[in-house]
Amino acid sequence: MMNTPNPTPERQTLGSWQGVSLDIAAWDGAAADVDLSVACMFARELDGDLRGGLLHLDNALSGKLLRLRDEGVYTGEMGETLLVSLPPATVVAQAVMVIGMGDPSQWTPATTAHAVTAALGAAVHLGVTSAAFAPSLLDSGLAPGVTAGVAPAMMKAVMRAIDAHVSIAAHGLAPAPSLRRWVFDVGAAGFSSAAAQFSAALADR
Repeated sequence: MMNTPNPTPERQTLGSWQGVSLDIAAWDGAAADVDLSVACMFARELDGDLRGGLLHLDNALSGKLLRLRDEGVYTGEMGETLLVSLPPATVVAQAVMVIGMGDPSQWTPATTAHAVTAALGAAVHLGVTSAAFAPSLLDSGLAPGVTAGVAPAMMKAVMRAIDAHVSIAAHGLAPAPSLRRWVFDVGAAGFSSAAAQFSAALADR
């Protein structure tokens, strides 16, 4: 039986784009109740230790994320992907994808925007109807002040990616995307602030 988050996490629908509901939820990669849960992972942590939602996901996978990285199977380099298609019952989603972010000292909002584009593409290619995205920035040791401006970059990226896949389908080169719900994972403490930033970016389209 799947484990579900308890208590029920805070969620909010921000709006929709091309038939895809754009939401935020105060959950993490292990607890995201979607078909595909996507998390980001750097090649290393700034202070040497995982924390927060990424640590929770690693624990839910019995420490295998860090183990695979330590073994060099998955290195966390920019653009590298790891698909967990048979997650254990400690993960709510049907599948988990981890996207490499490179070295955290080189991070910019554009880095995460590229990861959002890759995650949306994976969701479309896998044919899922719902997906969640955890940027995992604070979990990797980046300071809150450093990550300012990432919410608008993520929202713009997901909108552009949806547009691209709808256009490809319109040209008859691929089926229409089945994705109907996209969720940005946010921390409970910053939920209201994140909702305002994402909403502003969606309105400024």
